[in-house]
Amino acid sequence: MKASGVTLKEEDLAVCNVKVNLTRGRWNPLERVKIFKDYDSEVMFSIADGRANHLLPVCNEDIIVRVYSKKHELVEVISEAFGNFQLKTYGLKTQVHETPEKKCRTPLLPESNV
Repeated sequence: MKASGVTLKEEDLAVCNVKVNLTRGRWNPLERVKIFKDYDSEVMFSIADGRANHLLPVCNEDIIVRVYSKKHELVEVISEAFGNFQLKTYGLKTQVHETPEKKCRTPLLPESNV
């Protein structure tokens, strides 16, 4: 991170990539499904992409990337770095969810009134 003057190291964070797909990766699973005209028919056919568009999702695979800070004091810096990475790589910042306060390992202490 150049803007904040902090140099992040690989051991400061953990990255978890999760793929969620419809069993065939990025490929349309209906390409492998054979359809019969009626119950007694032995002739099979596939549904053309143009005929089934309303049945299918736009994307057949999602990739969820989770970035975890191993040091509480680096959470904001890592969050900003990940946002910058998304902008540079994809041209936009996708959904970023913060860790709910009740799940933080290091409790946030209220500021003292000194």
